Amino acid sequence: MGLLIGCYNPQRDLSIDPYNTPLIHILDASYNVEENTWGVVTVQWEYLGQKRVENFVLQRRDISDFRNIELSSGADDNGKYATVGAFRDEKLIAGERLQYRVVAEHSEGGLVSTSAVEVPIPGAGLREIRRDPVALAVQLVWHDEGNTARSYEILRTPEGGDKKILAVIQSRAQTSFWDRSISDNRSYTYAIRSMRVSRSPLSTDVRLTSRSVSVQFYREVGRHIVEALSGTNERMRLAAADSDGEADMLALIVRPNQISLSRLRHTLSVDIPNALSRHLVGTSFPRLNDLVSQSVDLAGPSLAGQGAFQRAYIGGLDRSGRVVVVGIELINNNTVWRIPDNWVSASSHVRLAQDDQQRIYIATGGQLRVYSAAGSPVGTFDLEEDPVDIAVHNGVIWAAWANRVQRGVLRFSGEVLNNIAWEVVLHTQIEPRALTLNAAGQIFVLDRRQVRVFQTDGTPLLLWALPSSAFSAGDLTIGGSARNFVHLSDESGGVITYVP
Repeated sequence: MGLLIGCYNPQRDLSIDPYNTPLIHILDASYNVEENTWGVVTVQWEYLGQKRVENFVLQRRDISDFRNIELSSGADDNGKYATVGAFRDEKLIAGERLQYRVVAEHSEGGLVSTSAVEVPIPGAGLREIRRDPVALAVQLVWHDEGNTARSYEILRTPEGGDKKILAVIQSRAQTSFWDRSISDNRSYTYAIRSMRVSRSPLSTDVRLTSRSVSVQFYREVGRHIVEALSGTNERMRLAAADSDGEADMLALIVRPNQISLSRLRHTLSVDIPNALSRHLVGTSFPRLNDLVSQSVDLAGPSLAGQGAFQRAYIGGLDRSGRVVVVGIELINNNTVWRIPDNWVSASSHVRLAQDDQQRIYIATGGQLRVYSAAGSPVGTFDLEEDPVDIAVHNGVIWAAWANRVQRGVLRFSGEVLNNIAWEVVLHTQIEPRALTLNAAGQIFVLDRRQVRVFQTDGTPLLLWALPSSAFSAGDLTIGGSARNFVHLSDESGGVITYVP
């Protein structure tokens, strides 16, 4: 044995030259509970290289890349080169499998690191957040790593507010929770705090908190100029697109003596982030190019409508005050319907809405007239004033007036509309610019400074502020593959998109 030791030469016999290739490895990495109430991960390392090391760095990775969490000098307490050491990580994330490595930073430049080791952290790890924008509810789903938790605390922090315990769950078997107490569109940050019995005699309870995840029901994801507009004689109207197509919405650009209809698609993906594409449907529609631009409106298909021959309606007033409305089949852009020529209005504008039976509702000149898909009149009703906008869904008409929003129940007898029972008045202190409905019948109102959302019965749901100080004009519609994108247009020809 002595002969073998005497013949050993590390410079010659090691497969890796210890001088030119410093060696560093982790001796041990483990989670333990000490005197605190959350536990600690201790990472012990050993350095076998001969190059001088300026610093040793502990790095940790959870769901992202490795990041530095602690640093120590390359010299020990006596000023000599450190060859062993230990790091402590006390800022742990419950329910995660954390990876650690130690990096040696050479004084001459360059880095060398250990292989990564994985340490499971017990407790509830937040795995998924599901949002229900219709019910304004958030579901939290978690997994108890190690199955050691005896109870859970749901933590919630509103934007600009304080963290609070939203609920305490005593059942170890429960792994999800619905938060149905949200009342606004602020960002909310959630986390799960696990309460588990300690295996250490130094502590009776261990509290470990999951990673935090933020949720907002409607967040802005893009702003795009469709076509630059200027002056009061140029405007853009938006409407829902046909459900069988790939477009999110229809956009009608109105200028003096010119109208153009386009399909717009908002794309959110890794390859094409935040893009708005435009496909021109047409610019030549009989009898529409002579309309007064401020009077024109667009009604797209109902979100509940189905079938291959869905329609859009374009309407307005000519210079004689005559009401002109044209229906267009979106599958082939054919004009299939036009209103009779004997209706003259003294109003400044026309407002249109379409229901799931392709009936068209036309409001102007103190009247609301309803026509069947074939063009036959099915009802006429007097209005106290002209609405700012109208929308129809599931037997209910919503009207935005100058300073209020109102709901009316449509009462048909066969194909004939016999009566409109106006009932709910929403918020008399608002200044509506437009309104629309989603597939669930919720009402979205574009106000002067914000977007307001109401339930089908008129109960206020939430609101969010607009990006500019005030909207003097604009429109909004619902689109997207899941029919839940909210698109706003402003007076400059831009579109702002919000997604839940």
